[in-house]
Amino acid sequence: MVPPIQTEQINGRPSSSRGASPLNSAGQPSSDKGYGDWELRPQPEDVYDNLDQFFPGHDLDKPVLETASAGGKSPVDDVPPLGQAPAAGANVKDKFKHKKSIRYVANAARKQLQHGEPGEDQKTLMKRKRTTKIWGSKVEEVAPGQLLQTPSEPESPAGVGQRPTVRYTKGQLIGKGTYGRVYMGMNLLTGEMLAIKQVELPRTVSDRADGRQRLVVDAIKSESNTLKDLDHPNIVQYLGCEETEDFFNIFLEYVPGGSVGHTLRRYGRFREDVIKNITAQILDGLAYLHAMGITHRDLKADNILIDHEGNCKISDFGTSKRAQDAYADQAGATLMTGSIPWMAPEMFVAQANGYGAKVDIWSLGCVFLEMWAGERPWSQDELMQVMFKVMTNKQAPPVPDNAHLPPEAESFRLLCCAIKPEDRPTAAQLREEPYLVLPKDWKFPTPFSTISAVD
Repeated sequence: MVPPIQTEQINGRPSSSRGASPLNSAGQPSSDKGYGDWELRPQPEDVYDNLDQFFPGHDLDKPVLETASAGGKSPVDDVPPLGQAPAAGANVKDKFKHKKSIRYVANAARKQLQHGEPGEDQKTLMKRKRTTKIWGSKVEEVAPGQLLQTPSEPESPAGVGQRPTVRYTKGQLIGKGTYGRVYMGMNLLTGEMLAIKQVELPRTVSDRADGRQRLVVDAIKSESNTLKDLDHPNIVQYLGCEETEDFFNIFLEYVPGGSVGHTLRRYGRFREDVIKNITAQILDGLAYLHAMGITHRDLKADNILIDHEGNCKISDFGTSKRAQDAYADQAGATLMTGSIPWMAPEMFVAQANGYGAKVDIWSLGCVFLEMWAGERPWSQDELMQVMFKVMTNKQAPPVPDNAHLPPEAESFRLLCCAIKPEDRPTAAQLREEPYLVLPKDWKFPTPFSTISAVD
């Protein structure tokens, strides 16, 4: 999901819609779907078992790759398709060259998923797992109907001076918005699942004259450049990018499950222990981002991904900004950008000094309240009313009647939503709040539906 496009505050004229929509380049709330609703992201095992459903149009059993060894080997080289023994009398040449179908690669990856470290539970496995990054590789798509290819550059790990080639295939659409789409994908070297964020590049004269489309492309390119070196268990990994004649693609870690926002809409407000756990994970991610000089600027429940093991990851960095010191007011950060109900007061006011990462702390307080209430902040107000109350009246989001926060939770919320940014703690300081401490033997509730506080 590509977050909203940055908008100069002086031009910001949000409509009076009740929606929680982000701002687009014209200052109007854009589609609620943004760049993908992330409502359904099945487990990799389910994808591998139902390839025909998730990769329609492909002949999954036709060899699409012929890979020659080049000083290394693919993780799938020595793994035959499930249920099939190696061919009798295979010669030495066959050992170093394979004709692989998509199903062959998927079956090998499916088998590898079943082998964690001895005694390692699924939650630990998910936290440890890192998807293979492909920055610096030559990236090629294997499209439906493509015939057997002999790569000019080896797909296996390259030797000295060689640039590795990584092939991928694109599957089912899993999210879409005004300017882009998100597809399920698969790395055909490793069999790993990917999320592919795709934005169409301007092609016609009118397209190139469309300032909004240019801003979208600039934002996604800036996003990929800023975040390619980030590596944290509570941040969605950016794996690589590709620019073709028609599209700019970003390859992302595939996170099964849904967003925290979708989970709230499905199950209702969360239990207090679950809220504490999710808040702590978000703070771990924010503390890492801020230490790297990055301000997210569009933190909300729909931009926090969560799997069924309770692992949370911050996503959607299209409006993020990097500086030497994230918490210092930044002269370059003067844009009114983000999603209005989660925006801090200083983001609505044009200041010569701009604002810093404390805007993310305010947004965290809004997400905290969102999890207690089961609805977005300011849910009873239109967007213009929200702007007036935050910008002019200096109000924090009110606690809805259906949310009953204990005193410690209310104190934590007020810390996050202090009107003056200097009165808000940093993410690292908030992470040390005693309120967030859970028993050492606490485990994320199972089944997943039991996270709800709704009777």
